[in-house]
Amino acid sequence: MRSVLVTGATGFVGRRLIRRLAAQDLHLRVMVRDPNRLPASVRWRVEVVQGELGDADAADRAMQGIDHVLHLAALAKAYARDPGDYNRLNADAVQLLLAAAARHGVRRFVHVSSVAALPPVEPARVRGFSGGRQTPYAISKTASEDVIRRYVADGHDAVIVRPTRVYGPGPWNDANGTTRLAVLYLKGKLRVRLADREVEANYVHVDDVAAGIELAARRGRCGAAYMLGGENASLRRYLACVSEVSGVRRFVVPVPPQLLLPVAYLANVWGRLGGHVSLTPEWLNNFLEHRPVEIGAARAELGYKPRSLREGLGQTLAWVHRQEKGPWHVAAKQFSLHAEV
Repeated sequence: MRSVLVTGATGFVGRRLIRRLAAQDLHLRVMVRDPNRLPASVRWRVEVVQGELGDADAADRAMQGIDHVLHLAALAKAYARDPGDYNRLNADAVQLLLAAAARHGVRRFVHVSSVAALPPVEPARVRGFSGGRQTPYAISKTASEDVIRRYVADGHDAVIVRPTRVYGPGPWNDANGTTRLAVLYLKGKLRVRLADREVEANYVHVDDVAAGIELAARRGRCGAAYMLGGENASLRRYLACVSEVSGVRRFVVPVPPQLLLPVAYLANVWGRLGGHVSLTPEWLNNFLEHRPVEIGAARAELGYKPRSLREGLGQTLAWVHRQEKGPWHVAAKQFSLHAEV
C-alpha cells in the first residue's frame, strides 16, 4: 500500500487503525465529519477531507490519488429515531463510495461489515422470541455486503471483513458496549444479566481488529469475506473472565428475557422522546442467539493472530484501572507491563 484512505477514523476501531497506519511510510488520508475528533497524536500525520457519509463531493475528493480504501464509517448505534438512517448510511453510502473508487481507479476497497450481517448458528430458543427479529443495523450491513459483491462482479477488487463483539481501550459507547459491560461489573453496577441459556458470541480485542483490517488490505483475496474474531464465550464466561483477571467478584442475577422485553419496548418510546437507548427488542433477540464464529480463513489466508480473551481483558482492565483508579487495581496491575494500549 502506498496511499490509503480511511473512513471512520474517529470511531472506536478507526482510532486504533489510524495509530497503526500512521507509524508506517504511507500517504494517509481520512474522510471525517469532525477533524477535531482525530487523535492529537496522529493528526499531523494525516491528510483530512471533511465530509459526511453520503456526501458525493467529499467522496470524490477523498478518492483522488488513493490506491487502497479502508471503509469503517457506519451508523453503529443501538437505536436511531429514523430506522432508514441505517440503510442510508451503511449501505447507500457504500454504493456512493464505490462509484467514486471506480472513477479514480482505486486498487482495493476493504469494507468493514459485521458479524451481525450473518444469520446466527442457532436462533433464539426462548418462548416469545421467534428468531426473526433482525436489528435494522444487521439488515443494513447485509445490504452493504450485497453492494460489495456487485462491485466485485463488475470487475473491481474488494474484500469484506466482519468483526465480532469488539472490546478494548476506548470510549464506553455503543460501539464499545462490551467493555462498558465489564466496567459496570467491576463497579458493582451490573446487578442483573440476561438468562440466555449459555449461548455463545465471539469477543475480539480492538487492536486485533485493526490488525486484521490491514492484513485484509495487504493479503486478502478479492471477493473474500473474513471473520475478524477472537474467542467464543457465553456472557457468563465473559464476566467470569473479567472476574478472574481483575480479582473482583460480583453477584449478578440472571433474569428471564421475557421480563426484559417490556423494558426494551419502553426504551423505544424513550428513544422517540430523544433519550439514549442501549437496548431494543431486536437487540434483545440478538443476545439470545447462538453466534460462535470460526476464524480459520483469516488465520490461514491473512496470517491473522488474535489474542486470547484472558490476555485481551487483562490488558483492557489494566487500561481501565489507569482511567478509573478502581478497587480492582491489585490484580489488574499484573497485566499493565504487557498492555500495548
